[in-house]
Amino acid sequence: MLQPAESSWIEPLVLALYRPTIQLATLLVRDNTVAQDIVQEAFVRVWLSPRTPREMSTFRPWLYRTVVNLARDHQRRQGRWARLRFGRAASDNPMDVAERREADTALGDAVRGLSRREQEAVYVRFFEDAPFEEVGRIIGVRTGTARVLVHRALAKLRRQLDPSSGNGMTDS
Repeated sequence: MLQPAESSWIEPLVLALYRPTIQLATLLVRDNTVAQDIVQEAFVRVWLSPRTPREMSTFRPWLYRTVVNLARDHQRRQGRWARLRFGRAASDNPMDVAERREADTALGDAVRGLSRREQEAVYVRFFEDAPFEEVGRIIGVRTGTARVLVHRALAKLRRQLDPSSGNGMTDS
């Protein structure tokens, strides 16, 4: 059993990464309760693994990779891939709400048309603002493959979405 002194290294990492990790898991499984279970399991696994890196720059991809794998396992058990849900800050203006819902629906439909791997790559690249190297580590592919996945996904999204929609996605 680990002693408290041995576990103190993970506390700042949990505090910094809990919320984005929950967001990633929720996006992947579309169920907040399941996402919380996945994140808890991921933190336990990385905490107990002797190979877990202790620096933020290497810990984050390690943790996200664990979350992605646990979400994949969950989806396999469920026999389907969850639909994506995009969260944004609420607005008091009903027109803003209606426009946002319409844009979210269009983007969500377009993203759901991507392969599972493309969905994962797009999420990590744009929602987590990760470089391609980290995208590759998280989803378990080489950097070049991650770059290709993102570029192909963006090309598909551009074909499906109105270019004047201002979705803010670039492939730089």
